[in-house]
Amino acid sequence: MGDRGSARSGSLEDADERRRLSTLDLVGLAAGGVVGSGWLLAAGKAHWAAGDNAVWAWAAGGALMLLIAAVMVELGIAVPKTGGLIFLPLQAAGPLVATVVAAGLWIVYAVNPASEAVAMVHGLAYWFPSLLRNGEVLKNVAAPTPQSMEHAYDFSMTGVLWAVVFMALIVGLNLLPPRRLIRLNLFITMVKVLVPVLIIVCLGFAAFDAAESCKPEQVWYLSGRSGTAEHLQSQAGHLSPLYVVLGGAVIYAYIGFQAPLDFAGNVKRRGMGEAARLRWAVYGTLVGAFVLYTALQYVFGRHCQGLTGNMLESPYSQFAAAATMTWLAWLIRVNAVLSPMGSGLVFTHALTREVAALSRAHLTHRGLQTARRASFRFRGGEIDAYWMILLVNFAIGLAMLVVVRGNWEELVALNSVPTLVVYATPGVVLVALKLPGFGRTRRMVHLTLSATAFVAIAIVMLEAGWPNVWRGMAAVGIGSALLLGLPWLARRDLPFIGGLFRRYDARDHVSRFATRGDPAVRPVLLFLAHWAVIVSCTLLRDVLSDNLALVPQLIVALSAAVVFPLLVRACRRYMDRVPPTLPVPRRELQEVPVTAGT
Repeated sequence: MGDRGSARSGSLEDADERRRLSTLDLVGLAAGGVVGSGWLLAAGKAHWAAGDNAVWAWAAGGALMLLIAAVMVELGIAVPKTGGLIFLPLQAAGPLVATVVAAGLWIVYAVNPASEAVAMVHGLAYWFPSLLRNGEVLKNVAAPTPQSMEHAYDFSMTGVLWAVVFMALIVGLNLLPPRRLIRLNLFITMVKVLVPVLIIVCLGFAAFDAAESCKPEQVWYLSGRSGTAEHLQSQAGHLSPLYVVLGGAVIYAYIGFQAPLDFAGNVKRRGMGEAARLRWAVYGTLVGAFVLYTALQYVFGRHCQGLTGNMLESPYSQFAAAATMTWLAWLIRVNAVLSPMGSGLVFTHALTREVAALSRAHLTHRGLQTARRASFRFRGGEIDAYWMILLVNFAIGLAMLVVVRGNWEELVALNSVPTLVVYATPGVVLVALKLPGFGRTRRMVHLTLSATAFVAIAIVMLEAGWPNVWRGMAAVGIGSALLLGLPWLARRDLPFIGGLFRRYDARDHVSRFATRGDPAVRPVLLFLAHWAVIVSCTLLRDVLSDNLALVPQLIVALSAAVVFPLLVRACRRYMDRVPPTLPVPRRELQEVPVTAGT
């Protein structure tokens, strides 16, 4: 009987191990999320804003992402949890901070498929200019007469319909069984990474034959801004690389590396172990993206003299055509549709797990992750696809698409700013938790990395500029108000709207603001005050002269340096009152037990 029980236990463990994600699966998720539309559309904006210094923007963005990733990976391997970007702030800081983080994360992950669908329409417009209202005009905007970039990429009704179709395609593919979806994503990722590698290899050496690199004002039509040619040319080359990091879509091109951490509780344990797999996937992807993006920006800077002024075609396919590499030009044109779709697949898949964690924590409607709405039967099998969450996210993405009228730059701003709000939290959680098994030296490293990342995020946010910051923070504010306010409305029988919200099943946490001494209030007040200082300084930076630009930077840096330890202390006070329930740590940390939980 004992042998039979051991054999049954072993077979169950083997089956569980087979269901878990391998290193290759994790790399596919990370690289699939990172390599989307950013590299296709950001190089021209970066060159217009900073000229040859645009390469430094990619370097600064990559360094910031590596710093943030180091914090998130350390937290992810110490406290493995699928959906941990919401679960861990909930355990360490309470439901109010977790709700703000959840609003930011939901916006990031729901807006990304919409932005990628818009990028797919841009790629398709090369063959079908009628997808854009000004499609025929955009074939050649480099004419000597002044041109206007007011709403240049506005969609026609056909373009809007195609964007909706592409969003529906991304959602539909996420209804596949999880293992098939992971394999499909891995295949798409290999293809879409191969194309930019071919661009670098084939055009990188040819770049040395270029007589001279083009000036920033020559690519005024790629700035992504509204205005006349004369106005955009006067601004070209005068923006700092730090502005390009957030305002020029560099951060947008790097985000997605955290996708393996969204599934940290579902990684293979045998062989090299979970921790090593997560490190390889995240760090390997970011280092590879850094090399890829800086090399692509270099190729752009050396070849952009040969741009034809066709805004419907990728600059890289124009470079390939000019170099008589017709086959490469066609690959790039196809990849302009495939690459954004792959990134949208990853973000949509990851969001289902994060929203499920949000629902299980009763921070949003609990019905989103019930068995009836999480899975469905198909051909005799059960598919865990969280179909209700997919429908809700599709509706959110569609609403965002309509609000910004399909403007890719505005969707990027709605994506990038909330991303930094989410990325600022893991460092606070890592330091506040005082996780067992870490020696004094490693804890000091965690403190240094986390505090540095917190301050760096604040400075980059400031440099993004008022138009980008207020839109992104307004989206986070509206999302937080909805997540906090809907449960409160559901418990009040208000005239006309009471019946509409009565079935909304989530805990009312907004009332905690009125409870004296509630330990969850202090962390969220500090968190919100920190972002309020950044938004205020961004507005101040917008109205001050360049000679006084250093003043807002010093205020923001000092504020972040002060708020970080205060947040850590507030989180620890919360955990003293409400002990966290954490997953079992990795094997390397099992010397000191941690309270088990889900």
